[in-house]
Amino acid sequence: MNFKELGIKRIETINALNELNITYPTPVQEQAIPLILGGHNIMAQSKTGTGKTLAFVIPIIERLSFQSNEALILVPTRELAKQVNNVVKDLGNSKIKSQTVYGGVSINNQIRKLEQGIHIIVGTPGRIIDLYKRRKLNLANIKFVVLDEGDRLWDMGFAPDVKYILNQIKSKYQFMLFSATLDYDMRELVKKYSKNKFDFLNLSRDDLTVKNTLQFYYLIDRFEQKFKTFLEILRKERPKHALVFVNTKKTANWLFNRLKSNKGNHNKIGLISGNLSQFQREKILKEYRDHKINMLIATDVAARGLDIENISHVFNYDVPKFPENYVHRIGRTSRMNKRGIAITLCLKDEYEYLCHIEGLIDKEIRLKTLESQKRARHRFTIY
Repeated sequence: MNFKELGIKRIETINALNELNITYPTPVQEQAIPLILGGHNIMAQSKTGTGKTLAFVIPIIERLSFQSNEALILVPTRELAKQVNNVVKDLGNSKIKSQTVYGGVSINNQIRKLEQGIHIIVGTPGRIIDLYKRRKLNLANIKFVVLDEGDRLWDMGFAPDVKYILNQIKSKYQFMLFSATLDYDMRELVKKYSKNKFDFLNLSRDDLTVKNTLQFYYLIDRFEQKFKTFLEILRKERPKHALVFVNTKKTANWLFNRLKSNKGNHNKIGLISGNLSQFQREKILKEYRDHKINMLIATDVAARGLDIENISHVFNYDVPKFPENYVHRIGRTSRMNKRGIAITLCLKDEYEYLCHIEGLIDKEIRLKTLESQKRARHRFTIY
């Protein structure tokens, strides 16, 4: 089935998809696009990397009537706002005007562009509320509302802001929520703001296991052995383009400095942190995308909204505190059906958390052992 058969009639959209070498829809696109074209409210559970952005952008563009502030897409991070906006611009033309709205940059430039007339607004909740309270953002014409990466909006504490924004929209609109995981609060929100009239698309269970990702863990006896074990794993794996997750900013800074100063490490290391300015963050991300940096260290919060192709390895230097975070982390590799590797460093007293993760993804994470670990355990074996 192609996009025309899904009901896409706008020739500019078909031509743009062809130029992007996108011929056939992904499962989430195949299921969501006809429903959205038909005016249905959508709650879709689908992980990052399955093509969900196109699943809502294509039908919204198809149904635009070119009024100001017609579509509002709420996202958790400025990076994701830019990515979604780029998709809109790739598919649209000069007739379709879109604008990113987020903090950390001049609000006056955003106000100026909104006053000139924008059809599709892609923004983070805080700046959206700021503009609304200044009476610079009119929500009277809203016909489409999308919550993209709903679980991350909730993880980052945006739930009250999202509800506030939805309560200010008095027009009749089509409501869409896309999320890798769905908790009770998100489900209730969809029920409330869709008046309990919505279609639920669940493409998650198989996807949660990330089929193309090879998942392994190394069991480490003592914390003191952890960094040395990581160096051995890096020498063994020789990752081309890796993302390393830690649980805290303090650990991120510590690991960055240790790797940078270690003579045995030949990877080019970068650090993405909440302490960086937007300019610094974008500079590092560009270097990572351009492979001038081949290993990026990040916390779950700092990595929110990152969408980078061709990541060969995801390393969990720390076992994530919440099983859902594991799904988000390893979903950064194996994008668009490419093979990836996810490796977790697990201390013995953290093994229980690993079991919880296996329960969530309904899949066994395989144990790997380094030669140095085998030798050490052999020496201490009592015959």
